[in-house]
Amino acid sequence: MTYFRHNSFLLSSRILALLIATSLPALCSAQVPKEETSADTARARQLLLEGQELASQGRIAEAETPLLQAASLSPKEIDVLTLLAKVQGRLGEHAEAVALFRRIVAMRPRVAENHLNLAIALADSGQLPAALAETSAALALAPRSASAHLNRARILADLHRNQEAQSDFALASKLDPENPEALYYWALLEHDEAHLAKETELLQRLVKLRPESDRDFFFLGRSLSEQSRHDEAIVALRRAVELNPHAGDALYMLAMEVKRQDPAEARSLMRRFTAVRDEDARLDSVKTLGNRAYTASQSKDWPEAIRLLRQALSECGDCSVAAGLHRNLGLALCQSGNLREGEAELRATLALDPGDRDAAAALGMLPK
Repeated sequence: MTYFRHNSFLLSSRILALLIATSLPALCSAQVPKEETSADTARARQLLLEGQELASQGRIAEAETPLLQAASLSPKEIDVLTLLAKVQGRLGEHAEAVALFRRIVAMRPRVAENHLNLAIALADSGQLPAALAETSAALALAPRSASAHLNRARILADLHRNQEAQSDFALASKLDPENPEALYYWALLEHDEAHLAKETELLQRLVKLRPESDRDFFFLGRSLSEQSRHDEAIVALRRAVELNPHAGDALYMLAMEVKRQDPAEARSLMRRFTAVRDEDARLDSVKTLGNRAYTASQSKDWPEAIRLLRQALSECGDCSVAAGLHRNLGLALCQSGNLREGEAELRATLALDPGDRDAAAALGMLPK
């Protein structure tokens, strides 16, 4: 169970290499610490505001650069370090995020939120026992923190300590009844424990809080179906399919549920399910082309990589890996010397995935 997710294409654009064989000098090189001046502090605050604005727009990769600069200018500014660590966690830089949050905890050990942030970063990096200890530290300082109880519950569930997790989920939900995350993860745990009636109760509360979530309705339909509450299951599954006509699992389960009542509708639903499955197969073909482009890039055969990536994009349309394809095409074009088209592809990447750190870094290295 992950706590933050960074979506990226299956190919690593770092292996393609970024544009030129230099690194970002001010950000990546070791610097000799210097005494902070009032001008440094003012500039750091300005950069923090810039990073906050970018992060609020979902432009996570772009937000990292001003925050790194701010941290360099003002290395003891808690707000700067906290936002930078959160951004790095979102970008999948878990070791860096953990190190920063440890610094923050050392600087402000009596703040529960600092321990909780460290716990989340540790959980994201797979260090579950250490993460659990930090949630305990947070709760010692703030016993009625719903967030601390929720994250502790999720970590306990990952450690397969389900009874303890149930207690913390219940506390989190009691302290913050309107938090859908507590209900969602608690319901998943109850399903694993085969407590279907409890799972249904939680999911019924959840869909009232998140009426536009097709996944919540699917899970509710599944729970009802497993209890042979077929009419109620059909209602929930119909809503899941209304919200997401491409939800293959909901289409299939709904077809099975209506089969005994309306065989003709069941056949229609199965045709739709088959179309979704075929679309998934098309996506596999696109990924295969992307992998072939990766192989070409390793040999620095940029024309072949570009050809394959263009073909993949043509087949992909607006598929789920479009951002990664645009990014890798942009980098390959830049490597081949076509900076104008390369820049356009990199900007298309960030329009689709503002958290793509590699595309943001590459754009920052292009000549102005």
